[in-house]
Amino acid sequence: MVIRMTIEKFQETILSWYAKNRRDLPWRHTKDPYKILVSEIMLQQTQVSRVLAKYKEFLKAFPTLETLSKAPDKKLLKVWQGLGYWRRAKYLKETAKILVGAQKTNFGNRGVRARRSPPWAGGGGKRFPKIRFSEPRELEELPGIGHYTARAVACFAFGSCEAFLDTNIRRIYLHFFFQGRTDVPDSEILKIAQKATTNLRICKKSKYRGITPREWHYALFDYGAIVLKDKAINKRSRHYAKQSKFEGSFRSFRTQAVKFLLSASRNKTTHNALEKYIQELLNQKTSSYSYSYASIIDSLLKDGLLKKSPTHYFL
Repeated sequence: MVIRMTIEKFQETILSWYAKNRRDLPWRHTKDPYKILVSEIMLQQTQVSRVLAKYKEFLKAFPTLETLSKAPDKKLLKVWQGLGYWRRAKYLKETAKILVGAQKTNFGNRGVRARRSPPWAGGGGKRFPKIRFSEPRELEELPGIGHYTARAVACFAFGSCEAFLDTNIRRIYLHFFFQGRTDVPDSEILKIAQKATTNLRICKKSKYRGITPREWHYALFDYGAIVLKDKAINKRSRHYAKQSKFEGSFRSFRTQAVKFLLSASRNKTTHNALEKYIQELLNQKTSSYSYSYASIIDSLLKDGLLKKSPTHYFL
């Protein structure tokens, strides 16, 4: 039997639980857009426990957009080490450079005109339009900021009421509103999510009148992470894609290559040393693979995570 869920009952279920079980996370104590952006980029496909260990370290090393924009790559990657998905660090730095280079911005609601992005950042050297940081669609113009991250930053820093989905939030809506259904598109989920977010302002329960879209999404995060942890529910989404195993993957060898450079003297090594190191790792792989040390190194060069001289690779 499928029980029909109403927005009001749904809100009551989530918020009554959240009132007693809210997680105390450091990025929830600020509305500084830079700090929120850092946390959201770090949290992409990364467990909260791993981010907790790095968030404060990163902000201590790079407390402002300006300091991050000027950071040497080798220092940036050393601080980022342990979070994986190294390109995120590069994208974050490039975003900082764009914002600082545009003008001495306070990262506030007003817009700034950003300079051209380098080809590796995915912008193809295009000129970014005037960006209002409270507008998700304009934040999406920045490197490494997609649909979810743009809306999360706009919500947590500026109080935007636009609903958004991540893996946990999508799972919650699938469970409560799409029981018995498969192949559910995000467009359908977002219609309900938007109603739930917008209706917070007219919630009939007086004890919930002070709940903002920011707190509402925190509540959804926590409920999905602590209560509704059955990841099989996510398979009912049209957009479900199983994350590949990291160990022995192409990504794992990229990570090993960067770590090799981070541990090397002056963060550089000869062509032969790095190529030999990666090949030795590949030789230890028991399952079949379709990549080579050359393709691994080429991908790092393309992403700007590695640089090359006639004789050496370096950070």
